[in-house]
Amino acid sequence: MIATAGEEDKEEQQKRDDEAYLTWLLANVKEIAEMLKKLDPHRIKQIIQSYEHYRDHPAALHVPLDNEEAATITQLVGSERLEHIILLKSSAFIFASSILAPSQESVDFGAAMYRRFPLHGTWFSVIAVNETYLKTATKAMLRYMLEHELAQGEIYMDLAAQNVRTISSKMKGTIHEEARIQAMQWSCISSEEMAEERHLINDLSTHHPLVPVHFASASLFRYLAAHGKDLQRFGVVSRNETEQAMETPPEKLDEWANFAIKSFGIFLKELKKELTMTWSEYGITIV
Repeated sequence: MIATAGEEDKEEQQKRDDEAYLTWLLANVKEIAEMLKKLDPHRIKQIIQSYEHYRDHPAALHVPLDNEEAATITQLVGSERLEHIILLKSSAFIFASSILAPSQESVDFGAAMYRRFPLHGTWFSVIAVNETYLKTATKAMLRYMLEHELAQGEIYMDLAAQNVRTISSKMKGTIHEEARIQAMQWSCISSEEMAEERHLINDLSTHHPLVPVHFASASLFRYLAAHGKDLQRFGVVSRNETEQAMETPPEKLDEWANFAIKSFGIFLKELKKELTMTWSEYGITIV
């Protein structure tokens, strides 16, 4: 089949986007390495082993909540609001280009994310939370975090219903701020505790694996694909023709996930090089 001019343009744009993403990812290797270098050698080795496990088994990055964790979250926001949302946890924190100050040198660290994927003809919504954050955050912090993720999810769903497919960095910042204000109101969290929550995330992220948000999203897709039959009850059909038109073909999602996973492998290779050069005197072999 001969590609049309429009298809060739899309392919070229995708290629540029992929190259830009990989450039950004590798630009942050040194920052992540500097954070790891402050840990004791044994912990560094543990984190690298975790990274290798994620690389080889992406779906294993996320696992279901235990009964107590699920009960806590349900109590905070209500079962009716979580009826069609899959709740998972991860041992890793996520990092992404800063929403408020987007640049190669500026990243944000996160303890949770909300994602929505079309699979098997239906949409699946997922909230994934860092498990250490779940154990150490106060209930007010947890409520704020959940409200923020739910609010962002609702805003993005509304934009999808309006057939908004391209979202600029500025618009992402607006969405983040709108969701933040709504989450503050719904959770009744104080300004002081919000500052403590941000400090907690930044502190915990220096002691745990940090994975790029694209890889974390790809791992969620792999998890859903692996457990699709068991998760069918969470699926929701497209609400209208616009949303139906936005359903991404499985092969396209697969292609995107493969790229994100491959990029993580490249990131890990460079990270291990950076750490080996610095920590070889401690008898650690990270190759």
